[in-house]
Amino acid sequence: MEKKHNYKLVVAYIGTRYSGWQRQKNAVGIQQIIEDLLQKLFQEKITLIGSGRTDAGVHALNQVANFKTFSYREPSTIYSYLNAELPRDISVKSVEEVDLSFNARFSAKGKTYLYRIYTKPDPFLYGRGWFFDKKLDIVKMLEGIEVLKKYKDLSALAKEGNYQKKEVDLREIKLYYDGKILDIEITASHFLRNLVRRIVGHLVAIGRGSLTIEEFESIIQSKNPSKGKFLAPP
Repeated sequence: MEKKHNYKLVVAYIGTRYSGWQRQKNAVGIQQIIEDLLQKLFQEKITLIGSGRTDAGVHALNQVANFKTFSYREPSTIYSYLNAELPRDISVKSVEEVDLSFNARFSAKGKTYLYRIYTKPDPFLYGRGWFFDKKLDIVKMLEGIEVLKKYKDLSALAKEGNYQKKEVDLREIKLYYDGKILDIEITASHFLRNLVRRIVGHLVAIGRGSLTIEEFESIIQSKNPSKGKFLAPP
């Protein structure tokens, strides 16, 4: 008997206390917490599909997920129930019933990551960004971004693994700096494991002067994950 209803969730969370999105045996992930609540509501086994995994400690503004079920509930009922029962560092922003063909992972057309660095002490940004108080050459970092845009195979900047799609369509990468907060926003077709953290790590190394533009391009051209040297914290 096939499940008859498919619900799409948009989820936000502060990931500090969690091991990432994915359900794991020896740690607590966001997926597990929401799945467990949905199973109580629907009284059946629920599998929550996320648009992608996140590392431990990573936050989400709009993580898309979906699940299928045999029985119907009003989207507003699911929304109210989850937000009443979830811990305060996780919230569901919207719930809607969608076509049975929708899959949060395989229907995704692109993903955006925002990486925040703050360069002056601020307790309200603690745990929400990377505190980095050394001088950064923003112009050099922008040059590094231009190098990145030339390549699709970014496997040298990812964690080693067997990827079905090594080529990443890096659609947009923006850098904003107001003198205190440095935001790096990256939109792509998909991301390889640790790719965003390694891109940021290498751009910061360029800004610090510990990596040249030429060395950065050589690392990318190698297509060898062992050549990547710099990993930003989650």
